[in-house]
Amino acid sequence: MSTSRKTRWQLAILTLLTLCLYAPTLAHLVAQWTDPYFGHGFFVPVFSAFVIWQDRARLRRIASAPSWFGALILAFALCLLILGEMGVELFTARVSLLIAVAGLIPLFRGWSCFRALLFPWAFLFLMVPIPAILFNQITFPLQFLASRLAAATLSLLSVPVLLQGNVIELAHTRLEVAEACSGIRSLLSLTTLAIIYGYLIERRIGVRIVLALAAIPIAVVANSIRIIGTGLLVHYLDSDAAEGPLHAWWGVIIFVISLAMLYALHAAIRFVWPDQPQSDNNSEPIPDPRQSSSTAAQFVLATTLILATALFLRARTHNEVFPPRAQLNTFPAQLAGFTGFDRAIPQDELTILGPGDFLLRDYDSPRQPPVNLFIAYFPSQRTGETPHSPQHCLPGAGWAPIENKRIQLALPGHAPFPANRYVIAMGDARQLVLYWFWAHDRGVASEYWNKYYLVKDSIQLHRSDGSLIRLITPMSPGETPEQAQSRLEPFASSLLPQLNTYIPR
Repeated sequence: MSTSRKTRWQLAILTLLTLCLYAPTLAHLVAQWTDPYFGHGFFVPVFSAFVIWQDRARLRRIASAPSWFGALILAFALCLLILGEMGVELFTARVSLLIAVAGLIPLFRGWSCFRALLFPWAFLFLMVPIPAILFNQITFPLQFLASRLAAATLSLLSVPVLLQGNVIELAHTRLEVAEACSGIRSLLSLTTLAIIYGYLIERRIGVRIVLALAAIPIAVVANSIRIIGTGLLVHYLDSDAAEGPLHAWWGVIIFVISLAMLYALHAAIRFVWPDQPQSDNNSEPIPDPRQSSSTAAQFVLATTLILATALFLRARTHNEVFPPRAQLNTFPAQLAGFTGFDRAIPQDELTILGPGDFLLRDYDSPRQPPVNLFIAYFPSQRTGETPHSPQHCLPGAGWAPIENKRIQLALPGHAPFPANRYVIAMGDARQLVLYWFWAHDRGVASEYWNKYYLVKDSIQLHRSDGSLIRLITPMSPGETPEQAQSRLEPFASSLLPQLNTYIPR
């Protein structure tokens, strides 16, 4: 068997082993691409493959110089896969596949080949959805930005408008700039298309970078146009324009406008900065006939690492533990002299929350202001559903934040733990919000620490359950946040001992 044919067989076997090892990760990744936010993921690997196929002649001319350093990168990637699989960290497991590829290329072909493949390899990162903890950090600021731009423009167009959070109050109706209207969907898709467009149409690297970066303001402006157009239609023509098929078509129209804006920007750049033809100086290295191209040792090492990882994961695989617990709908209705009354959670909010057990209840007292209790419990977070901070959604409902502080809750019968104190306002009304993440009789205030403990508990306890506890109470005129917190703490003290029945330790 010739050396080149032997190498092709080795690469084919390694590719098959890698795909088998990452099959569960890839299956869940492809399933997530059906989400409208990440639908561009289907096109990313196809375009990367096209770029590699287009450069196949140049890649063949690159001298093979295998580097054993690639084995260290491969080993690191496989460690990330183990951490991601055992610690229910989807993003880590997915990214580990790309890092594994970054190790295999220099291990078999050398760094010159990896540099030649750097663009199609880096482009693959766009197929990996943004982690939920970062996705929320991006989405909600975009909602507010789009809301402000739209409200300011509508006012200039003599449309009476009142902006509260991400809610635009018009004369006849209200427009709520939801996640779908934040622009994140068009931003992700437009950035991907801008990179593809720049690669296919523009030769200059600097212009390609400008086009990719321009996708961000273009997406924001275009989405604001969508909201402005909806507001104008609602004000002058039909109040139903904010919902139904017309609203859905607006998304398609605005995306086409975004592409037109991108093309117009490129045309302007070409007009101001014309492209100068350059001679094609092909200085790619050619293969050295004296260089040994045997990769048997690399093949054995890579195969051993991949098979060892597969065997370790299989040996460590345990069924996820789901301790017995009571359903939240049986949570006590009497707490600290308050009587609770359940409130229905809208279906669109349940869809965003995902699979879990949820409680939304108002507790009233004849002597004190009412308390709203929300508990979101997720029996498993392996599919990516996780509690997110109310700081993202409460302002979106029209409440503006006026204070955000980290506190220590020292409640009787439990060790002190950190929580978040959040003061929000709408007009003259103010509310105090206390919230924390709760799992296994442990409270944390930070989303990032909550993520850390999720990974730790999944590895040690084979559990990925967790919850969010949120308390809201209206503040009286002149009442300070400290006074409202002191008033709310007895209710929290009576709540805490009940949690272990519904959120297992």
